[in-house]
Amino acid sequence: MSDQALSNMIGTFVKQHRLDQNKTQKEIANAANISRSTLSLLERGETVTIATFLRVLRVLDLLYV
Repeated sequence: MSDQALSNMIGTFVKQHRLDQNKTQKEIANAANISRSTLSLLERGETVTIATFLRVLRVLDLLYV
C-alpha cells in the first residue's frame, strides 16, 4: 500500500469515528487544540504532523498505545 493510500485510509478512519460520535469537525478541532482546517486536511488524507494525529486520536478516545 502506498503512503498516499495509507494516509487516505487513516483520514477515512478518523472521519468515520468522528461521525459515529456525532461530533463536528469544529468540536474535535477545539478539543484537540488544532484548527478545523487542519482536521479537514487529516480527514482528506493530506499531510499533518504526528502530534496532530495523536491529539485527534486522543480526543476521539482511539489512542490505544
